Amino acid sequence: MKKILAVLLATTSIVTFADTFQDFNNNLYASYQYNNINVNNVSDYTNGYGIGGTFQSKDNVWVNANVMNQSASNDFGDYTAANIRAGYAFQFFGDDDSGFQVIPYVAFGDINNANYAWGVGVQPEYRLLSSLKVSLGMGIQGYDGNVNNSMTAAINGGNNCGCATTFGYNVNPEVQYDIAKTVMLSAGYNFVSTFNAQNSTAQNAFTAKVGYLF
Repeated sequence: MKKILAVLLATTSIVTFADTFQDFNNNLYASYQYNNINVNNVSDYTNGYGIGGTFQSKDNVWVNANVMNQSASNDFGDYTAANIRAGYAFQFFGDDDSGFQVIPYVAFGDINNANYAWGVGVQPEYRLLSSLKVSLGMGIQGYDGNVNNSMTAAINGGNNCGCATTFGYNVNPEVQYDIAKTVMLSAGYNFVSTFNAQNSTAQNAFTAKVGYLF
């Protein structure tokens, strides 16, 4: 009987860990993004509006997907970007007020159905005060494709083909606040820089989200 009780308590603890992060990571949201792009110290910016969602199961399978339409101010042209990340959440501790998990993930992205990105990353997440979550996404990604626009041309040294694979890294801190486990508000920053593009390229994006938790 004692062994059975111990197993039941351990199982309940694991489920509780997952449930506490599910309060944050099952959502649908609308987003706005201001994106500053710098190529060889020449800057342009885009304004983007999009939708997305995050899912985390009781078995700790984690998925995030989003689509955003970006309108450029001048040189780089408008474009639509779609991204998906999928991984597994390793949870280390958790209760009603706080918790910590680390999510290794794989990522895939598409720009205008022609320019593709793929990568791997890891995202630690920490819950505190029962309604606040802080995360830090870090990843390495590659870009490839044949999109014919001035953004790709600028990154690839004037070559509109954009056929050469470019590699870069990204860092994405984000803060999420939940209201009554129903409404989510979040603010995040995303920095992207390339390793091997013919021109020095960096992107700084600021994103705000509002959504519904389920």
